Amino acid sequence: MIYGRFTSFGMVGRAKNRRRTMHRVIAFSALIAALLVSPAAGAGLDPTLVVVLGGGLSAGFSGFKLGGDRQVQGWTSLVAPQMGTIIPVPTIREDGLGGVVNAFAPLPGLLPIVRQSGERALPFPFFALNLSVPFLRVNDALRMRPSPRYDGSMLLPAIEGNLLQTYVDVLLGGPVLLPQPPVLKSQVEYAELLTPTMAFVQLGFEDVLGAAMTGNVGLITQAQSFATDYSEILRRMANTNATVIAMTTPDPTQTAYFASIADVSRLYGLSAEELSSRFGLAADDLITLGGLIEIGDTMRGRRTNALSEGSVLPGAAVTQIRAAVTGFNNAIRTAASSNGAKVFDLAGFLNSVRANGASVGSITLGGAYGGGFYSEDGLFPGPTGHALIANAILSFMNSEFGASFRPVDVGAVALNDTLVAERR
Repeated sequence: MIYGRFTSFGMVGRAKNRRRTMHRVIAFSALIAALLVSPAAGAGLDPTLVVVLGGGLSAGFSGFKLGGDRQVQGWTSLVAPQMGTIIPVPTIREDGLGGVVNAFAPLPGLLPIVRQSGERALPFPFFALNLSVPFLRVNDALRMRPSPRYDGSMLLPAIEGNLLQTYVDVLLGGPVLLPQPPVLKSQVEYAELLTPTMAFVQLGFEDVLGAAMTGNVGLITQAQSFATDYSEILRRMANTNATVIAMTTPDPTQTAYFASIADVSRLYGLSAEELSSRFGLAADDLITLGGLIEIGDTMRGRRTNALSEGSVLPGAAVTQIRAAVTGFNNAIRTAASSNGAKVFDLAGFLNSVRANGASVGSITLGGAYGGGFYSEDGLFPGPTGHALIANAILSFMNSEFGASFRPVDVGAVALNDTLVAERR
């Protein structure tokens, strides 16, 4: 069992000894990172200790779940060696008998429920620097802390029916839940504890994702609440004296999970009018991944029923979601300007991939479903998609800070990416 009473870290004893041990581990991690710092870093850019505050995209969520194999292929792990530093990732086992919860299930009745392990993978860093948690909202980043639960003296790694709390416990808790009393820090508090020299902040996607998945626009985080909380995050990161890079919020309706009527028409060789008439679609509706599956089954004669609830995102909801994303990104830029942070336009990069694709050697990856950029869930990138994001971030830092970080070899990543194999 991964979790247990690890007394070898010297964490059982007085509070003073626990704090001393914690700071020694932090100092040791910083020393190791400092030895690896690349001379290619630009003036004013110190990648000695880099933390990442993010959601699923930065955590490495992929193919409806979080697992160690994909976590270490995420953009954070790819940029680290190019910057001459390390960003330890709290990896999760692909399977785990000791703690399993039902994972993200956006396609009920169409795909089997994906089971999510709640156990950390070995070996694991005592302190993680990639603090990203899938489905974490901006408010959660400030206030949601691990909530350890025990069966006698055994720490339970997973909470059935509560995927977000399980992720928070495993990713932000892990070994630091073991001391008595345990160390319970929110994502922002954890980052402050580490006193980083650099911080990436990639938050906001989950603040609108639930609305996009369900069509319930009431799930969108209120604009003023988002702006206030995001500004506080950047202020607190700036107070650590870290160089802060904020990332704009991608629009979930521009991911591969959604397709326009024109997209579906091209896919199945039907006119937009015929498709709309046959399935009762309005011109500005978007078809979800579940809807694509159902339309495909209907075209093959396997289905005669109307599209299921949740298969279509109504145009009115699309309009409100896109307006919210625009508002979030305005708030991000305002907060960055007020707190001395730089802004990397992640949303703009992903929108460009969706509109124009992205070249990898002689192959062009598409941003639509099956195009090779996004993973099987259609919402989060696959390995090659992450490599392309990593290079965009490295290029941004070279431009903004006068650094000379080398790009990731995207072609080498693509060679081992099954999502790209179909494009060759």
